[in-house]
Amino acid sequence: MRHFFAMVVIVLFSVSIARANGPVVIPVFPHLRLTAAQKRDKVKENPWAGVGQVVYGPVRWPTLTEFSPLAAKANGCAMIICPGGAYIFESMSSEGYREARYFSQRGVRCFVLKYRIPETDIPPSGVPMPLLDVRRAVQILRSNAKRWHIDPHRIGIMGFSAGGSVASLAGVHWLPGNPEAKNPLDRFSSRPDFLILGYPLISLLPIGKQHDAFLLLGRHSPMDVQKYFSSQLNVNALTPPSFIFYARNDKIVPHENEKSFYSALRRNGVAAKMIVFQKGGHGFGMGVKGTDSTQWPKDCVRWMDKMGLLR
Repeated sequence: MRHFFAMVVIVLFSVSIARANGPVVIPVFPHLRLTAAQKRDKVKENPWAGVGQVVYGPVRWPTLTEFSPLAAKANGCAMIICPGGAYIFESMSSEGYREARYFSQRGVRCFVLKYRIPETDIPPSGVPMPLLDVRRAVQILRSNAKRWHIDPHRIGIMGFSAGGSVASLAGVHWLPGNPEAKNPLDRFSSRPDFLILGYPLISLLPIGKQHDAFLLLGRHSPMDVQKYFSSQLNVNALTPPSFIFYARNDKIVPHENEKSFYSALRRNGVAAKMIVFQKGGHGFGMGVKGTDSTQWPKDCVRWMDKMGLLR
């Protein structure tokens, strides 16, 4: 218990410092033993300005950046947003901050996750670091539900491209809360209550010319490991309801990724909606101007409202 309170003090101290300089930034694992240099990211553009900020790997210091809704609009729903970037970089602005601003304006408390980008093979724990980070992020939100005025049963994850891989893995490989855990955060379930997946990487098995397993699992991961971390093969009835979207002219992620995950959800009786836009390519974020891909945020809000997430 003493350890827990020490952790809370450290987190709150970090939050108070961040608040003075911009958005609230919360460390996901405040006790990681890193040097100041290792905590610094390689960034393009100003961290809080512009739409093109990109964080390049390696990322060793995972954080959550909070975007709070106006009190009058807050509806109790919360969402963790995982930017994409092929497990090489993270498109923080175009697939993180912009979406967080949009959905927070509609009453959702949003947290953009800067997850760790793998540097070598899968760690000794056997769990990829991005999955560790997003699991802990859900537990942080759930444990602070009262403080942040959010419903612990309406916490979701949005992810784009590789960030969609992170989100889908959180949806199929979540951990139940352990009431006897020494770390109080581990007493909370890491299961997200819903998923929003934009042009997601789902399979870590070869699909056509795609074979991205080495980016997350290392260059020599065995087939059984690739299958275990291919989300479409691990869906069950407890996988969260999902909203999936992509563009027909996406030449980066084969469409079988989205289709296979959607089919698996439907086979298991999980509520799911998939929208295919004609144009937008890959990595379109909030949508490419002049194409139908700009409609997805409104479609998503309607789906969330229908699912009772914005009540």
